[in-house]
Amino acid sequence: MTERPWRVLSRRTIHQSEWVSLHQDDVQLPDGSIIPQHHVVDYPRPAVGVVPMRADGAILLVEHYRFIVDRTHWEVPAGRVDAGESDAEAAKRELYEECGATAQRLTLLGQYHPANGSSNQTFYAYIGHDVAVVAPISDTNEIMSIRWFTPSEIWQMIARNEIRDGLTLTAFLWADAYLRGMVTGSAHD
Repeated sequence: MTERPWRVLSRRTIHQSEWVSLHQDDVQLPDGSIIPQHHVVDYPRPAVGVVPMRADGAILLVEHYRFIVDRTHWEVPAGRVDAGESDAEAAKRELYEECGATAQRLTLLGQYHPANGSSNQTFYAYIGHDVAVVAPISDTNEIMSIRWFTPSEIWQMIARNEIRDGLTLTAFLWADAYLRGMVTGSAHD
C-alpha cells in the first residue's frame, strides 16, 4: 500500500506504561474532514494463545477469573510475549506456566488484531499437538484449574455463550478449521 487514506496529523500520549499506552490522535480522513482526539490503545508487545490438544483430540482449557468483567471463564492458555522472546517461545512458556503442559509440536494458525478500530494489539494463535500435562500449574495467581474438554463440549459451551474470551473463541475456531483441513498453518518445534 503506497498511500494511507487516513493521515495522523498529531498525537498526544495520555498514558504510557510497559503494558499499554493511550494516545489521542487528530486524524484526517480522505474527504479532508478531521476526527479530533481519536483514542488509540497501543500495546507494545503481542500476545499468544494456544489450543492444547491431546493425541485423542481432547482440548485443555484453563479456568481463569477475570476481575475486569468479574467472571470466571474457561480459556486457552495465553499471555504476553516477553521482551526478546519469539511468539512460538511465548506459546510454549504460557502452556507450561498455566497448565504444566508441553506439546510435541506447535502449529501457528495465524495472527490477528482483535480491535483494529481502536487498538494495535496483535494476537498469535497456535495449536499444540500431542499435549501432555507433566508438572503442576506454576502460574497459580492467574489459573484456578485446568480441565480436558472434547471439541463437542467446547462447541456446546460456545452455543450457550459460556466462552466469551475473544482470543479463546478465535483460536478454537481457527484450530477447528485447521483440523478439518480448511486452513493451513506453519509448524514450529
